[in-house]
Amino acid sequence: MTSTYNISISNRIEETPRVTELIENEVCRAGFPQKDVYDILIAVDEILSNIVYYAYGEGGSGKIDIAFVIADGKIELEFSDEGVEFDPLKKKDPDTSVPVDQREIGGLGIFLVKKLMNSVEYSRVGQKNNLKITKIKTGE
Repeated sequence: MTSTYNISISNRIEETPRVTELIENEVCRAGFPQKDVYDILIAVDEILSNIVYYAYGEGGSGKIDIAFVIADGKIELEFSDEGVEFDPLKKKDPDTSVPVDQREIGGLGIFLVKKLMNSVEYSRVGQKNNLKITKIKTGE
């Protein structure tokens, strides 16, 4: 069975729980193990936070479209915004062997998303940033 969902929110951090609650309910209903659910929710929270805080500039307003499909033991989520062009996959992964207080600021969130998800893809289509993440259900 395939389930498809679309939700649009304004770029306000207060909107994040609407998205995470919907996703959590649906991946649990689809039988994803709890660890996968946590991985997905951490990735979604990180991506939404980055869009909210950086895509539209200080005090700028815009919207974020989230579409996701659950089918065949996997979830594919796509986040779209019309903010400043930014490909998070071009950011160099942080050197996790260096002590935290000596690391460059930034990049840890997308690094975490890449580690938690099975795939992460970015594209810029017209005036939109599109970030697609996929998680394949693991055996329990």
